[in-house]
Amino acid sequence: MVEVIAAVGGALMTACFVSVGSVSYRGRQSRDDLVRNTTAIELLSTKIDDMHDDMKEVFHRLKEVELAVVEIKARR
Repeated sequence: MVEVIAAVGGALMTACFVSVGSVSYRGRQSRDDLVRNTTAIELLSTKIDDMHDDMKEVFHRLKEVELAVVEIKARR
């Protein structure tokens, strides 16, 4: 009888440790996923800001070209 109680107790403890380990692993995996996603979003945000600055420069240059063309047409 003592052996049965010890075996059941050991099985319950093993199940508890496995469950705690599984929860810990999932929590760690969730943290890793969160860090990976946050890093990806920060990178995308930086790239979008860079693209926005480049577009501003392109449109500024286009405006200068447009003004130059208007000035050349006015001379004719």
